[in-house]
Amino acid sequence: LKAACLRSPRPRSSLFVPFPLHSPMGNKVFCHARVILTEDIALNVKSSNLVRDVIPIVYKWRADGAELSFDLHEFKTTFDVVKGVEHQFSVFDTDANGRVDAHEVMMVYILLSSGDLGKKIETVFETFEFQGHDGDVGSINFDEAMIMLESCVRGVQKVCTVDFHIAEDEVYFHCKSLFDKYKTNHDGRITRKEFCDWCQEDPSPKAFLSLFQLAQGLPDINAMVQQVNLRQSQVFQMEAQGQLFITPKELMGSEEFRRLLRKSSDWEVDTLVRLMTDESGRIGSDRFHSVLRPWNIFDACDLNGDGDLDSKEMEILLWVHMRVKPTQEFVREFVQAIDGDNSGTVDRIEWVNAIVKSHGGIEEAALKASERTKSMNTSRRSLPASMHRHSAVEVLLAREGHLVALDGHLVH
Repeated sequence: LKAACLRSPRPRSSLFVPFPLHSPMGNKVFCHARVILTEDIALNVKSSNLVRDVIPIVYKWRADGAELSFDLHEFKTTFDVVKGVEHQFSVFDTDANGRVDAHEVMMVYILLSSGDLGKKIETVFETFEFQGHDGDVGSINFDEAMIMLESCVRGVQKVCTVDFHIAEDEVYFHCKSLFDKYKTNHDGRITRKEFCDWCQEDPSPKAFLSLFQLAQGLPDINAMVQQVNLRQSQVFQMEAQGQLFITPKELMGSEEFRRLLRKSSDWEVDTLVRLMTDESGRIGSDRFHSVLRPWNIFDACDLNGDGDLDSKEMEILLWVHMRVKPTQEFVREFVQAIDGDNSGTVDRIEWVNAIVKSHGGIEEAALKASERTKSMNTSRRSLPASMHRHSAVEVLLAREGHLVALDGHLVH
């Protein structure tokens, strides 16, 4: 099994490996707030339930002899793939040899399925719980741990869209840290409890697992936002009682309205209501929703609920908002454009203000951006970067994601 799975011999503890003091995988993973699932295979796996769907597959696979690889037919029948089986198979079959690594596929299903994180860690261990030559049960040796970690990393990197890569040497570093944590030689064994504790206590594996535990598809995030939009609409209708407008006092007095704003301060609520209120001192349905829509999108992307988004969280917000993954340059310049207090982060009111205040010049800004785009006869490289940044941010704010400029092109 080791000979079949391990691609190359690993350096033993007698050799010095110049890894940095801090975990390289941790550094890469810590700067990512969440993985956004866009591929059909990732969304399909995410819809699986760990206990109901995935664990029975793992147990059956082990009972049938735990084959190390699947061909197309075995892949389809094992994972009950109904639609797009050839494409999903090709995602794992990166060397195009007609077979996929069974461990990689199993790890993707375990890590991305819905279910308790602790149960996932136990299932990962059980999948690789080989009986050692010394007869130990419920433990793994160094090479088996390497197979496990490599399968986890390679599998999710094939299926998920991530802008970081974890090399095999970095995987070795973390496997070494696992054995070092329990002062176990590389010819010793790690127990199930030690492995599970390491995954949930060490910052690096914990961050890696959380990244995919919290992974969501764009449809999921949009559905969350739409749910809140609907409940807020019901609040407006209840307060309006058949009328077209409500007063700020009526809205401020609604406990359900405040509850749906989730941990908002009195100042934030007051600011939102002021933005909704027209010149006659009334709040109409359109204005009510135009203020709350950007608030709700922000809230869906604010994982820790602190009301501030850094550049990585803003990348997710813009991705959801535009339905196109923004470049890092675009995110950086966007944050600078609306970060009113120069804190380096964007708070909820800064974001909502930027969106709402742009509504007055929607058509004018869009028309100007369109004229600029049509006049760009030279390549993007020959134009000042500030022109591209300005038009992209201006049009994004002007059309609240319905019309955005990316790389000099208008996208409807």
